[in-house]
Amino acid sequence: MKSEQSTSQVEQLVKTCVRDNIPYAVQFELTTDCNLKCRHCFMVKNDDVELSTDEIKGIIDQLVEMGTFYLAFTGGEIFTRDDLFDILRYAKGKGFFLTLMTNGTLILPEHIEELKRLKPVKFEISLYGVTPETHDNITRTEGSFKQIVFAIDSLIKEGFEVIIKTPLMNLNFHESEEMEKQCAKKGVHLRMNPGIAPSRGGSTHTPQYDLSDDDLRKYLMGHELDLSYLHEKDPAQRFNCKAGKAACSITSTGLVYPCVMMPIQVGNLRQQSFKDIWKLDPCNELRRLRDLRSHDLDECSKCDLKTFCIRCPGVAHLETGDVTGASPSACRYAGMKKMLENNQQINLIQTGSEQVLSLTAL
Repeated sequence: MKSEQSTSQVEQLVKTCVRDNIPYAVQFELTTDCNLKCRHCFMVKNDDVELSTDEIKGIIDQLVEMGTFYLAFTGGEIFTRDDLFDILRYAKGKGFFLTLMTNGTLILPEHIEELKRLKPVKFEISLYGVTPETHDNITRTEGSFKQIVFAIDSLIKEGFEVIIKTPLMNLNFHESEEMEKQCAKKGVHLRMNPGIAPSRGGSTHTPQYDLSDDDLRKYLMGHELDLSYLHEKDPAQRFNCKAGKAACSITSTGLVYPCVMMPIQVGNLRQQSFKDIWKLDPCNELRRLRDLRSHDLDECSKCDLKTFCIRCPGVAHLETGDVTGASPSACRYAGMKKMLENNQQINLIQTGSEQVLSLTAL
C-alpha cells in the first residue's frame, strides 16, 4: 500500500511539472569522449571545448533554482572525465536524485566505496550480449564484456539499482532470450527494444544492423516496446512526450536540447542563463513543443495503425528531420503488431469454431 501511495505521489508531482513546465528531469552530457567504438553509436564527437568543472557546477546551481530534482549524467563515457567525482559530489550536495549512465568498463574496485557514499538512485549500463564474442564485436573493444560484467556484479553486490539497456540488432538477437534469463537471475531490470537510432549528426540511417522481419515478429509476439518512461499519460499527448516541457538535455559544450534524442538547439548556457532559455524561449522551439497536441500530428492522428503505435518524437526527428512527422521505425513496429493481433484474432475464431464443431459432433 505504501509503495502504491508513493508511486501515485510521484506521478502527481510529474503531472504538475508537465503542466507548469518545471524541468524536473535533466540529462547532462558531460563529454562526447568514449573508450569504446560501438558500431551503432549515435553520438557525434564534438571537438569544441567542453564545459569546465566550474561551468558545470554553475549550471547545476541554475538547475536547483529551476526546480530540477532528477539529474542524469551521461556521455560519451562519463568515467573518462578526471573531475567526475568532484562533479558528482557537488551535485549530490545540492540534493539531486542522481542517475549515472555509463558503459561500466571504467568502474574500478576503488570507485565502489566512493559511489556508496554518493548513493546514486540508479545506474543505467549498456550491455549488448551474454558472451564476449557478441558484446565485444559490437563495441569493437576486446575485453569490454568482462569489464562491464564485473561492474554490474560489483554494483549489484552493493545494493545499487542497475538497469541494463540492450538495443536489439541482427548482431545480438540470437542471445536475447538468454539475456532476459541472465538479467532476471541477477535481479536487474532489462530495458531491451529493437531498433537503432540514426546518428545525432543527421546522417542517413543505414539498415545494416536492423532486425529482419522474421526476428522482429518473433520479438513482438512476446514483448511490448518499453518506452513508457518517455510518454505522457494524457490521451491528447499520445504521440508526444515530456521533452521541452518538463525535461531536457544539456550537451558537453553547454547547448540545451529538448531531449538527447532531439538535438534542436534552444539555447547556449555559455551565452544565456538556463532560466532565460527555459522561460523566455528565444528560439520559440520550446513553445512549439509545449503547444503540440496529438491531433496536430496530421499523419499520425489519422493513421489506422495509431492504436498499435509507440512513437518517440526524438527518433522521428532523427529519422526524418520532423518532430511532427511519422517515424518509419515506429510505423514498422506498429504494422507488425497489427498483423500479429489480427492473426491472433483469426486463430481464436478458428479455435472457437473447432470447439463448436466438436460439441456438435457430440
